[in-house]
Amino acid sequence: CVLGITMFQMQIGLIIISFIVALIYYIFLKKEWNLKFFCGVMVVFLTSAVINPLFSHRGSTLLFYLFTGNPVTLESIVYGFATAGIICAIIMWFGSFNIIITTDKILAVLGKTMPVIATLLTMILRFIPKMTEHGKDTLEANQALNGVKRQDEGKFKEEAKIFSIITTWSLENSVDTADSMRARGYGTGKRTSYNNYRFTVRDGIILLWSIVLTIATIVALHNEIIITYYYPTIRIKNDVMAYVIFGLLCLTPVLINIWETLRWNRLKSKI
Repeated sequence: CVLGITMFQMQIGLIIISFIVALIYYIFLKKEWNLKFFCGVMVVFLTSAVINPLFSHRGSTLLFYLFTGNPVTLESIVYGFATAGIICAIIMWFGSFNIIITTDKILAVLGKTMPVIATLLTMILRFIPKMTEHGKDTLEANQALNGVKRQDEGKFKEEAKIFSIITTWSLENSVDTADSMRARGYGTGKRTSYNNYRFTVRDGIILLWSIVLTIATIVALHNEIIITYYYPTIRIKNDVMAYVIFGLLCLTPVLINIWETLRWNRLKSKI
């Protein structure tokens, strides 16, 4: 719900709320400040924000002219920052999604209705970290070898060799996985699936809560209770209640995690 609203609207207030809560939630899940990740996010943010004024010259508030003679307007800059905020918020939300939704959860959700897709997604999600880890091991081994015997090798040649090694390993691993699945009878009959997840009353309450808040936010956007116009001039129509509703929707997982953490600490203190 949060991803859908974040991606398909341009209201500046909702973008800011989604961006801030996505940042808070990602830090909460990682339990540490990942400087490398956030530097990457800021690079994407600044790049996306700069691209729009370079190619879009709409807007009535002229700031200056580029060396090419094209005008740069305030509206195009603000629009660029808005789109950059959406992109970075989506990156952080998907980062949190990747932490929460593990392969066994994907199988639990899709295993009975779409078993082939569930298996494919599980294998992809399992394969990506394995390939990354194997790439790191290969790089370290190659650097150690170069330090002893191959000082004359260039960086490009070294990277090309590592890429070739990883590609060969991934193909061999795919063949081994396919042979293993065939040996275990995959595809020969009707599959059964097991999971220990159950849809409880609490899940129903959270689902209903999310749907109600999502519908309320969509109605506010559709009826232009909150709206942002960027061209030809910037006009923003705000509504505190709509912001509170969307903020509660974004904060729902954060509040759930905080509640579970407090509950767990309270139970541990009684041991």
